[in-house]
Amino acid sequence: MVLWLPRIAALPEHCVPHKYHVLPHTSNTINTMAASSALAELFHYVRHWPWLPALSGLLVTYFVLDALYQVFLSPLRKIPGPWLARVSRLYKVWRVYDGGVHHKDIAAHQKYGSAIRVGPSHVTVSDPAAIPLIFGISSKFLKVITPPSFIKAVPEMTEQGDFYKPFGARYEGTPWDTMFSTRDPFYHRSLKVPVSQKFSMTSIRQFEPMADECAEMFLAAMQELEGQTIDFGSWLQWYAFDVIAAMTFQARFGFMEKRTDVHGMIGAIEKATVYGTVISQVPALHAWLLENDAVLWLVKKLAPNTPNPLVHIIDIAKREIERYESDQKRGARTDFLALLQADINSGKNKMTDRELLNHLSNNLLAGSDTTGISLRSIFYYLMRNPSTYRKLVAEIDEADAKGALSEYVTYAECLQLQYLQAVIKEALRLHPAVQMPLERIVPEGGVTVCKVYLPAGTTVGVNPLVIHHNTDVFGADADKFRPERWIESPEAQLKAMERSFLAFGHGSRTCIGKNISILEMGKLVPQILRHFDVEWASDWKVHTYFFAKQNPQPQLLKPVRPRTCLPMLEPSAKLIFARSAAHDREHATWR
Repeated sequence: MVLWLPRIAALPEHCVPHKYHVLPHTSNTINTMAASSALAELFHYVRHWPWLPALSGLLVTYFVLDALYQVFLSPLRKIPGPWLARVSRLYKVWRVYDGGVHHKDIAAHQKYGSAIRVGPSHVTVSDPAAIPLIFGISSKFLKVITPPSFIKAVPEMTEQGDFYKPFGARYEGTPWDTMFSTRDPFYHRSLKVPVSQKFSMTSIRQFEPMADECAEMFLAAMQELEGQTIDFGSWLQWYAFDVIAAMTFQARFGFMEKRTDVHGMIGAIEKATVYGTVISQVPALHAWLLENDAVLWLVKKLAPNTPNPLVHIIDIAKREIERYESDQKRGARTDFLALLQADINSGKNKMTDRELLNHLSNNLLAGSDTTGISLRSIFYYLMRNPSTYRKLVAEIDEADAKGALSEYVTYAECLQLQYLQAVIKEALRLHPAVQMPLERIVPEGGVTVCKVYLPAGTTVGVNPLVIHHNTDVFGADADKFRPERWIESPEAQLKAMERSFLAFGHGSRTCIGKNISILEMGKLVPQILRHFDVEWASDWKVHTYFFAKQNPQPQLLKPVRPRTCLPMLEPSAKLIFARSAAHDREHATWR
């Protein structure tokens, strides 16, 4: 039996026909007809409800009075910003709905200054000095407002701080929060502490052979596809997803072998981030959408083929756990799942089954997009700056000639390539994977930021892209791609740039998978440039729905000098990487 629309049950019982309170598990057709009929009767009742005019009048009065308060009496009234932002969250929705928040935030700060009002109780700031205050390890700025009894009990969440709620999910009828989406710092700590050592660079480096295996497949595919039309950007993400799957489950999902979005996982994550980005601007809507079991049930009945992206990823992780448990050779495995299971079995880690599933699915949700986006940005800026490209290739060739690079570049070896490290960092500065503000709540007592007082309860955010364009920190040419700034700048400026670098977040909420991404980038970029000359074909388009994804990224690759490390890679014709109608048709058959 399934309860129908429990939030409507708050109406008087006679408001909803009794026969529609509970829907039996009959055929899909009957359930669909019943649900549609129930909605029709409910709308008919509301339309003729005698109190509707009075209620409408009260609502209009409330919104008018609230707008007047926000404009003339709010503590934030003197903070500059668009007029709509003062009275409505609609401005926040407008900022993100078309994927252009990265451009809009930069333009807004250039127009209004370092602190701007983007909602009735929402402010974004661009002063790097605010970073440790808002995101520091000891910061009192949390993702949610909590009552004084917070330490003694799990808090009841209020609307302030609900920005992160739509990025969570409901799984098997209960809320499902990850380390990113949870607003409870105690729960975040309970998730992070047991696994933090597993994400240290020392621990991650044991997975290097898995990354090397994926790099071998990537380079072999590039050789095989010479002369064909493909999207290089998609290949970079397929590589990243296969690497994180291998590290997590010691089994690739086969993105590079099948040359498509396996199980629709990439598309599912994209849908989830679009939903989370838009709905998080008016988080109260989430309770009536994907947080509502009745709505999820209704959607499943009316449109059974509609995917639930986050649940889809969790189910995949659950199947991998089942595969591990049935694996007769699981004792020899060294993947992330095996390491966690070993800790659980030894009693070192008291992680529950649900927490284990949470960590594994979180690897998939966050482990490929950030790396794929970053790899695309590295090659994008190399192609747009030929002198930088030539300088990096020369550094790699020189190291290769000296025998300083292994068959597959190790992480230790890539650290010795100083210009490579500067190129990677500069690309992530100009195109961080996340290009929208990460919100926090001003704690009790209020605070002054950017010479503006923000009262307790104000939502404040910092957009990494805006900070990364700060000329006081990164120089007058902050909008230019110049890796040399990370090598030649005075020590004081270097420290300031490091403090203002938000590509992986900051403080206790720094991306836990940061080292995986750094390792993948440091190894793959020189590996590609050892074997291929890369030329630009056309530009890209960026859409920011939490992640700033570039699509497509056509490029032109030409195999170059024969190398002993990969005998299969020999000089041959051009590899053309560009999107075409023929390519789209071919991909359609794969999907």
